[in-house]
Amino acid sequence: MAQARMILVGGFLGVGKTTLLATAAGLLARRGVRVGLVTNDQAAGLVDSEALRSSPGRVDEVAGACFCCAFNRLMEVCETLIRQGSEVLIGEPVGSCTDLSATVLQPIKKYCSHQVRLAPYTVLVEPSRLAEALGLAPSDLGDDVRYIYRKQVEEADLVVLNKIDTISPAHREELAALLDRVFPDTPVLCLSARDEQQVEQWLSHVLEGSLAGERVVEVDYDVYARGEAALGWLNATVELSSRDPADWDDVGQALTRRLREGLAALGAEVAHLKLLLTTREGKSAANLTSSSTAPDFRGRAGRGRQATLLINARVQSDPQTLRTAVEQALAETVQPPLAARMLSLANFSPARPTPVHRFDAPA
Repeated sequence: MAQARMILVGGFLGVGKTTLLATAAGLLARRGVRVGLVTNDQAAGLVDSEALRSSPGRVDEVAGACFCCAFNRLMEVCETLIRQGSEVLIGEPVGSCTDLSATVLQPIKKYCSHQVRLAPYTVLVEPSRLAEALGLAPSDLGDDVRYIYRKQVEEADLVVLNKIDTISPAHREELAALLDRVFPDTPVLCLSARDEQQVEQWLSHVLEGSLAGERVVEVDYDVYARGEAALGWLNATVELSSRDPADWDDVGQALTRRLREGLAALGAEVAHLKLLLTTREGKSAANLTSSSTAPDFRGRAGRGRQATLLINARVQSDPQTLRTAVEQALAETVQPPLAARMLSLANFSPARPTPVHRFDAPA
């Protein structure tokens, strides 16, 4: 079996990992490179997996646990993609996961180097949360949640400041200087994951880089576990129907706004909220990365009588509060002649991480 190049892209919820994977997959496919994309979540029904299926390359997912806790499953997925012809694998771990260098990169280097050759480990950050995560600005996220964000950056081989198209050049320089000051030994790259030329520069860096998993950091697993448990998670698949042709884009936008307002009224800070509507005409997506920002809407699902809705919500609240808020927003949005039928729903707080392997130093 041929050896594949493997790029892991970490970072907190909502930093733009999936967008980067999609853009990179398109660029690699144009070069004639066969790509495999690996998504990851604590439960099935992942918006990212469905969204990436319209990108070039094969898509598989590790569902039910993070990469570190499902390491063997991760390597099985990688082996399958390689056997199917993938030459470059790009993996996206769960956004609330850290300690990837010790629990994923080092075991791959030690036990799986015949199968994959790791690229420098990229961790994405984005402007609105960065100063909060470093304790330099007020935040609605708790200290234990922000601890995860900081540890993610500490273990990176390369830090990428994403979403620079949303800020001024002066603010970009300010944030890049902040990263250089706080993490002086880690290279920093600034880009927009939607900009192909900038993503090409990132691809060149990681595909040509030879050092991966150069840092193993100390992680307090009690704080880490509390940070993950502070977030309620919900993945839902809903079948929508209408007696008359409905404008599903309007429905998705109305639902997103009601969710945002309802969660804000409860004081439940959004870490990440994603909705994906799929119809025969197309797909539309909604993306919200905090309670204080406006949602981003992309794509078009069009009009029709049927649609499938995926909801992924990661919110600083208990799971039951999150579920009640989602069910209430659905009930208020889906009024006759619309109807909704819940096909699946997973609602929980992540369990304490129990990695299969953990290295104390680089392998």
